[in-house]
Amino acid sequence: MDWPATEGGQPTELRAGTNGWTCFPDFPATKGNDPMCLDDQWMMWMNALMSKTAPKIAHQGVGYMIAPGGAYGSNTDPFATKSSPDNDWGYDPPHVMLLVSDPKELAGLPTKRQSGAPWVMWTGTPYAHVMVPLAPTKK
Repeated sequence: MDWPATEGGQPTELRAGTNGWTCFPDFPATKGNDPMCLDDQWMMWMNALMSKTAPKIAHQGVGYMIAPGGAYGSNTDPFATKSSPDNDWGYDPPHVMLLVSDPKELAGLPTKRQSGAPWVMWTGTPYAHVMVPLAPTKK
C-alpha cells in the first residue's frame, strides 16, 4: 500500500498480497527511512490512529520497521509532528512492534526509549504498544 495522498484519504493499493501482511513505503512526512509491514491487528490499529479513534485489538499483533534509517517521533504523543518540550521527541531505531489486546498487560514495562531495551511507546493512550529495538538508540 502507499500512504494517502491527502490527510484523511485512503491508502492506495500498489500490489495485492496473499499472506495477510500489509507493507507501506517510507512515510514522506517524517525524517528518516521508515517503511513498515503490519499484520491484520496492526492494520486495524493504523486505521484507528489515522481516524483518531480508539483501536479495538482482538489479539496480539506484530509489525516491523526494520529499514536501516529508523525514524524520529514523539514517544508520548501519537499525533505530534515535531519536537516540543514535553513530547519526548527522539530517534526510534529499526524495531519490531507488538500489540496486546489488554493495555493492562503493559503495566510495569519501561516507557523510555533511551534504555536500549524494549519499551512502551505512547503509554497511557489507546495507541500504546511495545517497541523492540533491533539497533542501538541514538541519544
